[in-house]
Amino acid sequence: MEEGSDRRRASLRVVFGIVTLDLIGFGILIPQLGVYGVKFGASPFTVGLLLSVYSLMQLLFAPVLGRLSDRYGRRPVLLLSLAGSMAGYLLFAFAHSLPLLFLARIIDGVSGGNIATAQAYVADVTRPEDRARGMGLIGAAFGLGFVLGPALGGFLGAWGGNLAIGLFAAGLAALNLVFTSLYLAESRRPDSPAMAPGRRVRGALFSLRLPVVGLCLVLILVFNTAFAQMEGTFSVYLLSRFLSSGPVPLEGGLLFLSASASPADLAQASLRTGGLFAVVGVVSAVLQGGVLPRLLGTGHRSEPGYRPVREGWLMVVGFAVTALGLALLPLAPSYAWLFPVMGLLAVGSACTTPSLSTLVSLNAPADRLGAVLGSYQAFGSLGRILGPALGGWLFTGFGPGAPYGTAAAMMGAGALLGLALAARVRMPGASVGQSS
Repeated sequence: MEEGSDRRRASLRVVFGIVTLDLIGFGILIPQLGVYGVKFGASPFTVGLLLSVYSLMQLLFAPVLGRLSDRYGRRPVLLLSLAGSMAGYLLFAFAHSLPLLFLARIIDGVSGGNIATAQAYVADVTRPEDRARGMGLIGAAFGLGFVLGPALGGFLGAWGGNLAIGLFAAGLAALNLVFTSLYLAESRRPDSPAMAPGRRVRGALFSLRLPVVGLCLVLILVFNTAFAQMEGTFSVYLLSRFLSSGPVPLEGGLLFLSASASPADLAQASLRTGGLFAVVGVVSAVLQGGVLPRLLGTGHRSEPGYRPVREGWLMVVGFAVTALGLALLPLAPSYAWLFPVMGLLAVGSACTTPSLSTLVSLNAPADRLGAVLGSYQAFGSLGRILGPALGGWLFTGFGPGAPYGTAAAMMGAGALLGLALAARVRMPGASVGQSS
């Protein structure tokens, strides 16, 4: 038994390293996409589309990767997706126009379902009562990726533009590919049942009908749609308000700007955007790597009076805190005030996303786990399709504050919907009030 526990811990450490490297490369790129969209004359709406197309590809292919991992194993799917990410980053490095930027994001999006596969791997090697801690490691990898990634991206972008960012991210993907091939053992057993082939829409409808899981899919759609409005417009918002040289006018039509920002302004925007997203990463990593696993019931159960906070209630808190941060964002009077506001967003995100993914993994049928997590990833991707495009359209048509007010209202609605889930959710095999 102890040997099995050691193997599980070793597997989780390997997955943590894989996801961390993957998300550092991802984190380098995302905060800078708006900067380089503006460099090539993209309007805020077109910048939003640049972020949306990645998630559109992820929406189409994440359920496919989930089913493939059910049938053929987690390891080969992770290897394939990492090779695709490397190709997408290389194209981004040498892109010199908007069409090439879009093509790079399409390639990377096709391979972007590997997080759902990593979640399925964690579920394979953890017991239900330890699942929250395993999913918390994935969340901590997200946080660490967004600590190092945006800061590196800001420095690299100011120094060498998209060439430096793309080459560095491609190098990380190549390192990750080697690391995975050498050290990651397959988690699916030969006698594990494979999911029967089916249509993506049918798989999503199956997942929506599952108790608890269906409402979690709706909530991750709401959360990501709202949060991605901020992600998709933030660097453009910073360009338009908070540069030391003064605001950059972003005038033009729905799709293209009539004038582009100067190289000095773009470099400053890269550094400032990277710094703010690094704050989000630090807070998320601390919470998801240490604090939240204890709150979710994975700490020292032998302590007198120890009682875990259920995932549903923590998720409601996350929605509420994120709503507050988004409402305050357009009210910030200076660049310095953006740091505590982004801290609120980090706390809210850290509370919400691991809680939802844990609830899904605990309530999905064992023989359909990869497919259900693929559907969960797909609903998250749908939110990341709608959010940047909606945020860009609101920014272009109604002003810089419109995306954040709309997103705050959506988060408030999500908190109310989450209350209905939190009031009735049960840990499988546990009674109400059970603490272990």
